[in-house]
Amino acid sequence: MKLDFLTMWGKLGIISLMLIMGVSACTNENSTSSKLDVSLNLDTEQIPAEGGTYELTIDTQADWTAKSDVSWISVSPRYGSGKSVVTVKVDANSDKERNTNLRVETARKTEYVWMIQSSGKDDNGGNGGNTGLGDISKRIEIPKLDTDTDAQFIAHTTTHNGKTIANFSLEYIKSMRHARWVAFTYYNETAANKVNRTDAWADDPQIEGQYLATRSYYYGYDRGHIVASSDRVYSKEANEQTFYYSNISPMYGDFNQDIWTKFEGAVRNWGRNSSFRDTLYVVKGGTLDQVITYTTSTSYVPVPKYYFMALVNYKDKEYSGLAFWIEHRRGYSESSLSLTDYAISIDELQQKTGIDFFPNLPDAIENNIEQKLEKHKWPGM
Repeated sequence: MKLDFLTMWGKLGIISLMLIMGVSACTNENSTSSKLDVSLNLDTEQIPAEGGTYELTIDTQADWTAKSDVSWISVSPRYGSGKSVVTVKVDANSDKERNTNLRVETARKTEYVWMIQSSGKDDNGGNGGNTGLGDISKRIEIPKLDTDTDAQFIAHTTTHNGKTIANFSLEYIKSMRHARWVAFTYYNETAANKVNRTDAWADDPQIEGQYLATRSYYYGYDRGHIVASSDRVYSKEANEQTFYYSNISPMYGDFNQDIWTKFEGAVRNWGRNSSFRDTLYVVKGGTLDQVITYTTSTSYVPVPKYYFMALVNYKDKEYSGLAFWIEHRRGYSESSLSLTDYAISIDELQQKTGIDFFPNLPDAIENNIEQKLEKHKWPGM
């Protein structure tokens, strides 16, 4: 009986070992065959109104299916096996902004690619005033617009490599001859460094003559760029537009040339680093309700007491936010200044400025990134 008992346990042990090996083998097989990563080659998160053709990379070792549930997106091929590149064609949009999920499936896993296409109309049924870009005021980087008639929304575009590009936008307070904020984005195309500074000082062609600032209004101050000249060097036209006086603010010389330049440089380094960002959304400005003085007794151009920056980075389907609040004064020591000391959350910046930043993001994303201050996600902070 003893021998039979041991023999029985020996057989059970062999069966147990076989079961363990079987489970282990299945686990390894599932791990290999369930891998599925997808990525779309968009320079910017939002597809322009004119549509286009894009490449979707599918990384898997399994059979896959790519599906679109809307008629304005077509996928070719729709079926395949293993690592593949698929063509995604997006039709032109002549109506309001639209969105959908493009779905890629294997037997064990599903991945989604969220696709947003700009509107081909503004809310009044027009074309948004910008060829092929729809209503620019609905873009992610644009803060909530002021409904006061003293505030004018202006969008400057360029034509580059046969495409219309949103260069930068601003909200201009006509009575003060100063922008409340200026907004722009960095992505692969706009991050290019191809031209030199143009020094093309000029009036903004979208502002009526009576509300224009002139060079004499800045006497005694630097003509400080809000969007830096060096931020827009992907084309000559893009750089020339940064010299419109609507993009200029009266700054103390040492502040403009040292401190403001240091903050500009940090943003530019992030914006040109494609390993850090897919798209970097930037809003910059100076306070018009908190001022040091006015440049002359007749022009009433304000000298802001504070300057600010609000930033959202989008990379690999994730967002992160950061803001800066900088007092406009003389006497900073550039060599000892730490950007970290001036970093605040976007929520805090909204409280200080009264500006609602990034309202065109989905609420859940907006609320999440605006509440947090995650300095570690920003290189050099």
